[in-house]
Amino acid sequence: MLIAFALLGWACAAAAGWAWWHAYDRQRRTQGLLDDERQRFSELLDRLDIAHWRRNLDSGELWWSAVFRRMHGIGPEEAAARENALRHLVPDDRARVNQELEQAYQRGQGETHYRLRQPDGRVTHHLLRITVTRDPASGQRIAYGINIDITERVRLEEALRQRSAYLEAIVHNLPMGLSVFDRDLKLRVWNAEFGRVLELPAELLREGVDFGDLIRVPASRGEYGPVDVEQAVAERRALALRFEPHRLERTRPNGRTHLVIGEPIHVDGELLGFVTTYTDITDEQRQRLRLERTVDVLQTLVANIPVGVSMVDGELKVQVWNELLVELLDLPRALLAREGVTLSDVLRYNVERGEYGPTDDPEGMLRALTERALRFEPHHFERVRPNGRVLEVRGQPLRTGGFVTVYTDITERRRAQAEIERLARTDTLTGLANRTAWLEQLHQALAARARRGGQLAVLFIDLDRFKPVNDSLGHAAGDAVLQQTAQRLRQRLRQSDLIGRLGGDEFVVTLPDLDDDSQAARVAMQLLQALTEPFEVAVGEAAAPQRVYLSPSIGIALAPRDADTAAELLRLADLAMYSAKTDGGASWRYYEPAMNDAVLRRIELETRLRDAIRIGALELHYQPIHALRDGLPLLGFEALVRWPQPDGTLLPPAQFIPLAESSAELIDALGAWVCATALHHLTLWRRDHPGLTLSVNLSARQFDRVGLADRVIGVVAASRGESDDGQAPLQGLEFEITEGAMMRDPQRTHEELTRLREAGATIAIDDFGTGYSSLAYLKQLPIDRLKIDRTFVRDLDRDADDAAIVLAAVELAHRLGRAAVAEGVERPTQLHALRAMGCDAVQGYGLAQPMPAHQVPAYLRGVAAGEHLRWLQPTGSPSAAA
Repeated sequence: MLIAFALLGWACAAAAGWAWWHAYDRQRRTQGLLDDERQRFSELLDRLDIAHWRRNLDSGELWWSAVFRRMHGIGPEEAAARENALRHLVPDDRARVNQELEQAYQRGQGETHYRLRQPDGRVTHHLLRITVTRDPASGQRIAYGINIDITERVRLEEALRQRSAYLEAIVHNLPMGLSVFDRDLKLRVWNAEFGRVLELPAELLREGVDFGDLIRVPASRGEYGPVDVEQAVAERRALALRFEPHRLERTRPNGRTHLVIGEPIHVDGELLGFVTTYTDITDEQRQRLRLERTVDVLQTLVANIPVGVSMVDGELKVQVWNELLVELLDLPRALLAREGVTLSDVLRYNVERGEYGPTDDPEGMLRALTERALRFEPHHFERVRPNGRVLEVRGQPLRTGGFVTVYTDITERRRAQAEIERLARTDTLTGLANRTAWLEQLHQALAARARRGGQLAVLFIDLDRFKPVNDSLGHAAGDAVLQQTAQRLRQRLRQSDLIGRLGGDEFVVTLPDLDDDSQAARVAMQLLQALTEPFEVAVGEAAAPQRVYLSPSIGIALAPRDADTAAELLRLADLAMYSAKTDGGASWRYYEPAMNDAVLRRIELETRLRDAIRIGALELHYQPIHALRDGLPLLGFEALVRWPQPDGTLLPPAQFIPLAESSAELIDALGAWVCATALHHLTLWRRDHPGLTLSVNLSARQFDRVGLADRVIGVVAASRGESDDGQAPLQGLEFEITEGAMMRDPQRTHEELTRLREAGATIAIDDFGTGYSSLAYLKQLPIDRLKIDRTFVRDLDRDADDAAIVLAAVELAHRLGRAAVAEGVERPTQLHALRAMGCDAVQGYGLAQPMPAHQVPAYLRGVAAGEHLRWLQPTGSPSAAA
């Protein structure tokens, strides 16, 4: 039994041993297989460059892969220990990672991340995933770890996070409402402006809310018209489900207008949803309407403004132009209407057609013009186009770039200005240069002469006896004479000669480029001949043209001989002209220095004469006029003016009357003094000799001024004052005029003489026979006596011709009903001959010389005593007078 039990024990022991051995062998084989599998898995991970490790949590054994060591910068010689790995982590991560490792070991799994500081300073990010399992062979707890480099993922996540933050900030700060619905029309993205624009309740705006729930709010407010709310929602939902792009403006009941823009969202061809923006454009729309109105006004203004307008942008593209610009610049309308046309295109067109003048380098000209335009500088200039049109061009840069240019047609303005300048420099009557323009031309001619040398002459031309023609025949006749004078000057002078009119009947001529001074004389003679020919003038509208005979007086001054300035040459030529006129006119004179002295003397004499008239320093001498009858009764006296000089001598009239006659004002003053003084003396003498008359000479120059008779009557009336006895104002006065004065203006002479006779005066023609009076006028004029000039009386008792002339004059006077008076009677034989011819009266030195006023009373007494007859008695016998 014991043996049996022993055998059973051995059997059991053997069986147990075999079982142990079998289990051990199986465990050994399993461990080997497991180690092989671990080795193969580790090699696979290494080939995949995945860091990994394992740790026996029961034994504490730790193993790192080669990739782990390389990732963490741990050398092969370092022992695998946790502290060695943690040492390579960023310090801030070490404690956390150590704690999270322990927690993962306890839980059986875990995940953590950490950062490594690389040798080059970079920080890399890593993910550690841990799992804990029991070893199948040993039953021990084994922790496996995989370390993944997630640096790039972290970077991408950070970038995505930032981008998301940016997009979120943009969405929430957009100045417009924004909504994004998915393809099921569920709200996914929106901003606050979306709810504000559509006035949606805040509690309704949440992710996933349906499109219909949102659209129901404005529909219930009637914003889609008077339709059923659900119908409106259904219609809008159906439209939204089309996912079609749309753009529309919608004005809400509150008056605000929104621009709604919707676009479907596709990713890789797949529809994800719809994005819509809602922009409040109320203010923009109002501004746009105002802008449209402004643009309309500006377009209308630009189209109708009377100037050409163009505007280019900063790239010289033409943005604005009007029709007038096309007309002014003569541009093809198609050129400006072309899309994208630039100022360079317009400039090229102008360069090619020669708008800016000929050029051998059109591209260079175009380049220069374009470069100048690109400076965008303000500009203002005038441009004359090839067709003669003048444009004023003003360009002003714009603050936004480019510039606007205005083209004004100033052609007519420039023509008007040129005409005004021409008129300002032109004598309107003759078309010649006026004084200012002619002097400028003379200045230029003198400057040219100074450069080139040679001689220059100035001719001063004055028409003799022009004023009587102008006064008698009228200003129209005078203007015709001046116009014909200008025409004759143009015809006789060279194109290079300068002709001007100073005023009145004064003309000037500049003769440049003379070889010698004789050329000026030849020209003067030609002009003298041309201006001596008769002028044809019309007197009255229906009257036939009348011939007028004038002549010029011409003065010549030479440069550089006489002077080298314009003003001095003109003055000297004027002096020479005056010298020619003083000598009788119808002639020319070179300037001579003595002329200046003569003018100075004349000026001095004129000043003294004015003073003498003013203070009454002149004297009147009276020469008796006797009737050629028995006893030679005294008819009256002729008043003859004399000028006492400081040395006691008397200056005869011939030396100062011509000076007085050179000025109408001066001769009038002298005439007034003579009339007043003579009338004073006559009034005294007529108290005892009532029938006495007094003759006063009237100058031809006095007739040049209209109203001679009225002036004389006025002087006489002022002299008589309140002592007027009721007789005719000019009673007892006789006025003598010369034939020349009578013929200057016969018509006006007739009127003036008639007026004098009506005032009580008688009229006599002085120096009869020396002029060229017309018998027709002589017959018509109100003349009482003809005074036969002394030149015929002087030798009438010795010369049969003179006797015949005097006899004819006496008979003519009688046949015309006028009395005849002989002047210059000095011998009894002359008196006897005149008496035989029937002459009516005589005066002369034979009877008496002119005497001062204080001697007249004595002479009157002598005549009463017959003393004036003594010179007729050669033997002293009174009967010789019989």
